[in-house]
Amino acid sequence: MFPKTTILKNGKELTIREARAADSPQMIDYLNQVAGETDFLTFGGGEFWMTVEEESKFVEAHYLSENQISLLALVEEEIIGILNVNGTPKKRVKHCVDFGISVLRSHWGIGVGSTLMNSMIEWAKSTGVIRKINLHVLADNKRAISFYKNLGFEEEGFIKRDTFVNGEFKDSYVMGLLID
Repeated sequence: MFPKTTILKNGKELTIREARAADSPQMIDYLNQVAGETDFLTFGGGEFWMTVEEESKFVEAHYLSENQISLLALVEEEIIGILNVNGTPKKRVKHCVDFGISVLRSHWGIGVGSTLMNSMIEWAKSTGVIRKINLHVLADNKRAISFYKNLGFEEEGFIKRDTFVNGEFKDSYVMGLLID
């Protein structure tokens, strides 16, 4: 299924592939950069907490799992987006996964996020395990909420004071997509 390539709206070739442990140093650099570009993530610039060794173990565990994956979006071998799907091996809930996605601000609006999301949904359907994809999105992130709805996600709940950003509590929506 991976790697996949497509042409972005800016004419550049985008490659989507699974992350491997060797990608960890570049992933950490990317995560610290992207976190400083938006307040819509669960951590800010310079707050990424994993060491290269910890990130390598995280990535490799995802690579070996039937209901987890770490996807990289690359242009000319530079990471411009990451999507992580997190699941559990517990039988009662292994059919449900959560994910997080980020894209460098310089690459917003050219198809990176939609390509990552569609790749993830296609992968989830192919697993034979995943039946539901969940997410949290800040209530004031109207662009993302609209994006997720266009992909078929539905609002399922509301969480007050879900995050604390720049001295202010932020509420979140819980959204879900059934894979049936």
